[in-house]
Amino acid sequence: MQMMNKIKNFFNKGSRKDIGLTDLAKISGSTGLDTSDIEISADYAEIIYFTCLKHLSETMGKMPWEKRQITEKKGREKILDNRLDFLLNIRPNPYVTASQFWATTELNKLHYGNAYIYIETDKKTGYPKALWQLPAKEMEVWIDNAGILDSNIGLWYIWTDVRTSKRYSFAKEEILHFKSQFTFDGLVGIPIKEILKTQINTNKHAEGFLNKFYKSGMFGSKVAVFYPGVVEKAKEMEVVKNLESFSSKTTSGKFIPIPLGWQTQMLDMKLVDAQFFENNKISALQLAGAFGIKPNVINDYSKSSYSNSETQQLDFYVNTLQPLFKSYEQEMTSKLLRFDEQIDGMRLCINEKVLFKMDNKTQSEVLTSYLTNFTMTVNEVREELDLPYIENGDKLLGNGNAITLEKAGEQYNTGVKEVKE
Repeated sequence: MQMMNKIKNFFNKGSRKDIGLTDLAKISGSTGLDTSDIEISADYAEIIYFTCLKHLSETMGKMPWEKRQITEKKGREKILDNRLDFLLNIRPNPYVTASQFWATTELNKLHYGNAYIYIETDKKTGYPKALWQLPAKEMEVWIDNAGILDSNIGLWYIWTDVRTSKRYSFAKEEILHFKSQFTFDGLVGIPIKEILKTQINTNKHAEGFLNKFYKSGMFGSKVAVFYPGVVEKAKEMEVVKNLESFSSKTTSGKFIPIPLGWQTQMLDMKLVDAQFFENNKISALQLAGAFGIKPNVINDYSKSSYSNSETQQLDFYVNTLQPLFKSYEQEMTSKLLRFDEQIDGMRLCINEKVLFKMDNKTQSEVLTSYLTNFTMTVNEVREELDLPYIENGDKLLGNGNAITLEKAGEQYNTGVKEVKE
């Protein structure tokens, strides 16, 4: 009970205040890219890294969960479980919605390499009651060093409360542990930001350089004035003001008078000459590729077409999202369902259909094809359209001319008598 109160106090709004930009700067060291010291700026201040985190976390946040049962005759049948549906799709705990909860979980997993969720169970029923996210930076994974790896108590999660310096231990069944796919021992994930630290810092330096370039006013053509001798500071500023006055107001910059003995030279600062944008684009694509993010997501449409964009979306689903969903489903099933339910074929699955929304015309053609070819019932089609079921709508419909392979050709034998010589 003391542990549960500790976790709830961590989320208790009564003991916390709304965080503004000033508070965020104190926590993370910067609200954005700190051009005075690029190295200590937050990694998520780099635009490509931020875009990748945002896209993947938002994708995870919008995915709905379902409880299904795998049977020999019915295949993957959807099971209605209001208790789990409310916990996973509506309100994992009293403080956050499901969309926020799963987006935050994925964000922690990507940025820190691991995300940890404590499962609060109902003492009377033994069912999961609430899910609580624990700070990834304050968690440790301990393995029994006695070598009893086949024991159920061989793995422990240790949370250190930085405010009180107290430590709390959790058994592996009490923690949902989502780790990055890059791991050498399968127990703790390695954050991508640590692997690509040099690449991220290079991108931050590029953004910092561009920021200083614009702030300094060195963008475009400039005139450098050279003069011999030493000029007092006050007179320097007077000369600058006079030159600026001639260049901007008096003659629109066509002619600029200078004292005898002074010289001028044109400075043409072009980022194109240094291939700045080409190099920056290559770096951005490499960083996005490490996350499995396609060029369209980071607004690179240089080689994009309608068919190419569709192929990128399909490749993103197959090679990036499917491994992600599979890891979530396996961890959730093993920790939130009882062992007897798992043996009976119960699984927690992500409904992937929300990723493939169609326009009205295409949807109508696809559903009509399913309905008239014995694939879906009327009520199943109405469910896809968010319409209520109707009476006698659970029968399969289709073309009566369709027959099984074994009966092919029997229609030609009807009424034909064998002729004997």
